[in-house]
Amino acid sequence: MKRLLLLAAAAAGWTRQKKPIPNLGVVLRPREGVTSRPSTLRRLRGEGVARVKLETYGAREVREAVANLGVGSRVAVSIPDAEVEDVSRGGAAADRVCAAIKSVHEHVDGVLVGVTPPSGAGADLKRLAQIANASRSVSKACSNLNASVPVTTAFDLNVLRSSYPPSASLFAAPGPLREILDHLRETKAPFAIQLDPYGAWRSSYYDVSLDFATFALDPSRDRPQFLDDGSGAQYYALIDAMLDSVRWALAKEGFGDLDVVITRVGWPSGLVDTVNPPPAADAPGAGATLELAASFAHGLGKRRGVLGASAPELQKNVNQGYVVAYVYEADDGAPAPDGLRWGVCGQQGSLKYSIRTGAVVAPRLRTASTACLGPACIRKRFSHAKQHDVEMAALGVAVGALILGVAAFVAILSIQPAQARSPRSPTQVERIMRVANQRAEENQRAARAAPSLLKPQDLLRWGSRPLMTVAESPGASDVEGSEAGSLKKR
Repeated sequence: MKRLLLLAAAAAGWTRQKKPIPNLGVVLRPREGVTSRPSTLRRLRGEGVARVKLETYGAREVREAVANLGVGSRVAVSIPDAEVEDVSRGGAAADRVCAAIKSVHEHVDGVLVGVTPPSGAGADLKRLAQIANASRSVSKACSNLNASVPVTTAFDLNVLRSSYPPSASLFAAPGPLREILDHLRETKAPFAIQLDPYGAWRSSYYDVSLDFATFALDPSRDRPQFLDDGSGAQYYALIDAMLDSVRWALAKEGFGDLDVVITRVGWPSGLVDTVNPPPAADAPGAGATLELAASFAHGLGKRRGVLGASAPELQKNVNQGYVVAYVYEADDGAPAPDGLRWGVCGQQGSLKYSIRTGAVVAPRLRTASTACLGPACIRKRFSHAKQHDVEMAALGVAVGALILGVAAFVAILSIQPAQARSPRSPTQVERIMRVANQRAEENQRAARAAPSLLKPQDLLRWGSRPLMTVAESPGASDVEGSEAGSLKKR
């Protein structure tokens, strides 16, 4: 009985530890040849992620996402851009969307019409009209099938004429948007927005600090980045200011009661062709580091859906409720058209950083295009690696060195016989040996016959020299080939 109680307590502790972060989800873009990434979603569930936004609406994809994220998971689906025009006409195209999600609609948070945000500043009237009609068609078709879900579309900040300061924000083309906003209010669907704090920092890095952009400022000890004189709000995080810009624009059009959902937000962790570029503001991929990506995702998760500043005037006119945000993106498996890595996980589904703790867990490796092999670079790259990773790397280096040593030894053995062979032919060597021996014998006979005619140095030169020395080193002989030939003719 005691053992069962211990197991129950451990299970309860594990459940509390794995409690999901209620406001946080991830974007899962399609990957060629793969409908789902179980390892990616399961690791993200361990980080508290229980929401996912798909860029399709297939029932199979929804079921796979729910199965991998676990009990209580929620899914937002999307109608691809290429189908928006057909769906806007209603009929079979809208019915097809609702029929696909009917069996899983209890897990579906909402349907997004289109993937690419429509232009706001350019006021693409045709596109906005298609979105409005498609939203109404899908809502009606799903209601007829008893599978009602909120239907909305995602904009980006280009929908605003200005966004700074937040209290001065206005929609760029409020007229064409009104039909969409009316439908959102009628169906109680949220206004969806994509935010890009990284892009905002890159475009104005002289005025926006990295700490402000990545949730690193602490209101208890740091000064606010800026004060909005129009509302009196103090801002310590860039995403708060961006979100309030949208809320102020909605309030000024009379739609401040709408909920807001952030369908894409995040911070890149590096360039596609390298890892961890330096955070210099003027460098390609500046600020796209694992540390900053981890800081952003962790800070967003800690907010638990409470985003935006507490401006008294804004509180009166705008719904500042719970905000769901989808981090872009789940992993690096899908193509990256902007050349940046946005995934919380890598291509194989392993975590690059922890959303719960903000710690970097990916190995610090650099690709060959920017390889750095010096001791200082090696120490820097492996400074955050686990002890096991360091030991395995050292073992790999030792094995590689051993293999290279064996290969070098075999190469020397194969080359040595060729080096030992003299460039002279065997007949020439024999001729030199005979000539040298004949000359040495002549010198010795001359020395015995008339020792007074020889000088001491001649005796040292010829009398004390072993005859086999010439035979052992024919290439070093003091008898040249021409002289050997002349002696042979005698």
